[in-house]
Amino acid sequence: GKVIKIIDGDTIDVMLDLGFEIQKRVRCRLSNINAPAITTPEGKKAKKFLIEKLPINETITVVSNKYDKYGRSIATIYYNNVNINQLLLDNNHAVIYKE
Repeated sequence: GKVIKIIDGDTIDVMLDLGFEIQKRVRCRLSNINAPAITTPEGKKAKKFLIEKLPINETITVVSNKYDKYGRSIATIYYNNVNINQLLLDNNHAVIYKE
């Protein structure tokens, strides 16, 4: 997929390439983490960090097998073979969250 928009520290919009020239826009909630609310200073820092680490229009790998109650894909995101979910945890921009 490709990154379209960073919503906050744990939610992004992506354009998935489904093959056969079929694409689908999907909102992804990063799995197993919870970033602070975007209305807080910490939430703004988490979003800024994610913007720096996950550039718009760059190719990413999305690993997902379910949706949440809001219709978002619950996903682990990889960029340049780096687990972005874990990167947010390692840099104290998110905490572990079990769905």
